Amino acid sequence: MTGSIGEMIFFLHTPLSHIGASLFFAKPRFGKLVTAAIWLLYMAMMMLLPQGTAWANFFLTLALHCLLFFVVTTGNIQEKGFLFFSYAGIYTCFGTLDTVANTRIQSDLPKIVVAICLIVLMQLLLYRVLLPSFRKVMPYIRSGWGKFYAVVLSFFVLVVMQAALPGMQPKSDKELAVFLLTVLAFCITYVSVFASMKNMVELTREKQRKTHAELLLSQVQSQAKAAELVRQNHHDMRHHNQMLLAYAESGNLEHITDYLKRHTEHIETITTGRFCENETVNNILKVFHQKAMEQNISMEIRAAAKPNLSADAPDLVAIVANVLENALHGAAESGSEEPFIHVNIKHQAGRFVVICDNACKPSLDFEEMPEYLRGIGIQSITATADKYGGSCRFSAKDGVFRCMVIMDE
Repeated sequence: MTGSIGEMIFFLHTPLSHIGASLFFAKPRFGKLVTAAIWLLYMAMMMLLPQGTAWANFFLTLALHCLLFFVVTTGNIQEKGFLFFSYAGIYTCFGTLDTVANTRIQSDLPKIVVAICLIVLMQLLLYRVLLPSFRKVMPYIRSGWGKFYAVVLSFFVLVVMQAALPGMQPKSDKELAVFLLTVLAFCITYVSVFASMKNMVELTREKQRKTHAELLLSQVQSQAKAAELVRQNHHDMRHHNQMLLAYAESGNLEHITDYLKRHTEHIETITTGRFCENETVNNILKVFHQKAMEQNISMEIRAAAKPNLSADAPDLVAIVANVLENALHGAAESGSEEPFIHVNIKHQAGRFVVICDNACKPSLDFEEMPEYLRGIGIQSITATADKYGGSCRFSAKDGVFRCMVIMDE
């Protein structure tokens, strides 16, 4: 490679930077040593290949870098693509700044210092700012990837057109100022994108906290009612025993049988209902069953959730409560004369299954829910199901919306 010592330092750092991106920006397909060996071999082969025109070399290198990144990593293609072009754009910016610095600085020592500072700053930006922010919001981004790609690809194209293409590096002060303004505008836009995604995450978490608090309050109220029933039954037990004793002394077995039957029916009427053995799921069902009754929505529940599930209480709230809340809104807005919700929670083939059908607007008709209908609740359901190796499906037909969530027990 020809160039100044600063450019040489940045060039030598390049394979380490690419290896780090393959290991930490996505899930590596191979071990660390194998991934490093693949990239080093690739870089060596690129140096030995015959050189074409400068522009052809640039686009060929970009295409091969992208292909190799996808080969040595696994995971969601959309997420990997977003991270790759984010990395490529940032790397190109810093590489361009290093080139500009080396053309304007005459002494070797300042060139070395600038190159090292740019490398350190780039790593901090990638691994302390970009990657942590992305991982924080990534589980909640299940739709609308197009607009995020538009931001990062627009920036990448602008950088390539202004600085990265051979012979296009900023030479005059005016060109450098335009380039720096482009980078600044992108940084502001990027911060805004992550801020909006962070707000979306906070809204989801706040919604889950409110639902969880409501469920805890319901549980406390249920326990208070149960305690009151115990006290009442204890107080009334003496009267019941006296009544049964009077019937027994008179030998009137028919009256004893009739009295016990009526008393049992009374107890079943005033006792708080129980839908399943899992306390969290049971409380969720009780809360939304009460809400449905208050809105005159028929709610049929069949639940068989086991006491011990792999999902913890907050995650069960995120799934089951969001499913039922969406169903409640859908049934209320359906315009149906007899709005309904049918819930079926079961275990099947080692999987925990939640199926919910509810009345919806007849105009809704789809096999897969379109992106513009996927709100915070749907995103929370999907993200939580993914956490436990699960899947979700949302469909609507003939005035019935169906949500099906399947995940590991």
